[in-house]
Amino acid sequence: MTSEYQDPGQSSWGGGGESGPPIRMALPSITPVVKRLMMINGAGFLIFFFIWLASSPVAEGMVRWLGLAPGLWEESFPLLPVWQVITYAFLHSAMDPMHLLFNMLLLYFFGTMLEAILGSNRFLTLYLGAAFSGALLHLLLGGGAPVIGASGAVLGVLVATAVLRPDTTVFLFFFPVRLKWLAAGIVALDAMRLLIGLKSGQSDMVAHYVHLGGALYGFLAARQGWVRWDPIGRWRERKAEGRVERRQVDQERLDGLLEKIHSQGLGSLTQREKEFLKRVSRKG
Repeated sequence: MTSEYQDPGQSSWGGGGESGPPIRMALPSITPVVKRLMMINGAGFLIFFFIWLASSPVAEGMVRWLGLAPGLWEESFPLLPVWQVITYAFLHSAMDPMHLLFNMLLLYFFGTMLEAILGSNRFLTLYLGAAFSGALLHLLLGGGAPVIGASGAVLGVLVATAVLRPDTTVFLFFFPVRLKWLAAGIVALDAMRLLIGLKSGQSDMVAHYVHLGGALYGFLAARQGWVRWDPIGRWRERKAEGRVERRQVDQERLDGLLEKIHSQGLGSLTQREKEFLKRVSRKG
């Protein structure tokens, strides 16, 4: 699969149907967050794979603890295992490496495109938001055995990219297709398989609610402008502002102590004030 995408400066938050530049057959350059996510998912798979080889019961316990386990939520109420709504998306079945491979391929091709449009912080926020939304929908409607895999987060990325760049052309098995039709087809197929399972009463062992929850979040985030959210960047700004404020407070206190020493001598300082001077001198 190859893809092309517009320059990030041409991003349109509201979606739109503008055509991109001429199609080029090329692999996209991997972006920072996509690279880290792929590495984390790959490392998680290898660790889980070797644990599974060594001890299946330990691996099953790992899935129950870190996967999305509706049964554990029912048993643990009100002390819910809330970490599972994120950690489940970083584990993949040891017996199905193709699941990991397919998810990482989609993440590579469409995640790089979306991260180039949104920036790293906003992209990561959307990715985690899609994973959370998929988990929430599964807990509400899915139930059943524990679920693992990044499919919900990845589908959220795919759908959000399709909303923001609907007319981008990608190649699926060497056939050109508009991104909006590719995303719509994948989501429709997932919905059909869910309905078939509900009608027949036979599960295909795929967490369709996770997939559809992630896709729904990706659609709403791009359509409603939630992709503008940058809580990670805002947290970093507040952290930096806090450091600046603390330095200002320390400087004001230091000025007051130096004035006190000048007028009353070093012996006038309390033990606490002396400790403060030592701390400030170490920083300096």
